[in-house]
Amino acid sequence: MLNFNSQCRKANLSDNVEAIAKYLHLTDAYIYPRICEEPLDKNWINLVNACMREEHNIFNVQHLSVALRNNNIVGVLCVIPCGTVLKFANNLNDIVPKEFLDRLKPVIDGYFAPLISESLSYSGYNITNVCVDDKHQNQGVGGLLLSRCIEEYGTYPIHLDVIASNANAIRLYKNFGFEISNEKG
Repeated sequence: MLNFNSQCRKANLSDNVEAIAKYLHLTDAYIYPRICEEPLDKNWINLVNACMREEHNIFNVQHLSVALRNNNIVGVLCVIPCGTVLKFANNLNDIVPKEFLDRLKPVIDGYFAPLISESLSYSGYNITNVCVDDKHQNQGVGGLLLSRCIEEYGTYPIHLDVIASNANAIRLYKNFGFEISNEKG
């Protein structure tokens, strides 16, 4: 597998939060733009920063892995334990302004709550977010993130959802032994 001198490790609180927030935002072109259009929106960055620091949070630092090239974050993977109730963030009113919260709440209720609820019925772990910078695509970075995830959690079932039109991601997941178990229209 190509990796062009990339490395992968668990995220930590001294990592570049702006880069992590950017790649988390870019993991879903449908959901996160409903909250804010720009991946480097200061409110999104503040929210991700708070989430990284809170236990039992979907974006807690313990759930994140980062891919690095030349000490710069070029990708992120988020994996959550199934069967565990996670939240999005405490004290949202203290973290983001009301207008941002008004856009965030329907996403929490309509996307995150069902995702977390669905994961309660699984055993193992659920990959919720994977993103590699466009400039580093097809260079083994996504594979490096998945390898790290499988190395850490591979003795348990690992689940993920992928958009059916994302052929590159599906190919990558299949190369790592993932199988399609359910297709939703």
